Amino acid sequence: MPLNKSIHFLSPYDLKPNEEVLPERAVWLQQKVEQEQLWRVPITVDRQTNSIMDGHHRHLVACRLGLAKVPCILLDYDEVEFISTHPSRALTPKCVIEHAKAGKRLPPKSTRHQFSRPLPNCNISLNLLVDNASYLE
Repeated sequence: MPLNKSIHFLSPYDLKPNEEVLPERAVWLQQKVEQEQLWRVPITVDRQTNSIMDGHHRHLVACRLGLAKVPCILLDYDEVEFISTHPSRALTPKCVIEHAKAGKRLPPKSTRHQFSRPLPNCNISLNLLVDNASYLE
């Protein structure tokens, strides 16, 4: 059963990344999204700061495609299991948020956020996300 959270539509430019991405993964994902013309998985975001928890590659693809809105799930850090996978630092949610606020990025895949249930699929047409449609708010 998927995570029981509402999907919110936010501008990708309001989201705060905190990790670099793997370029080849971003290219692959962009090609997949363009081919399918669907946005399938929401980006998870810290409710208080708009720091991206999970979805840095999706965020980059949204920016590259010039999307006005992206599906997001807003969470608090006490709702997820946070795991630091950074090779030389024990990261904390506070540290990750500070990086996001400062516009600094950690190496790719420095953190993992595990959710109690899988994220819901959303399968939203890209056409709805390109326009600044008020019905997605």
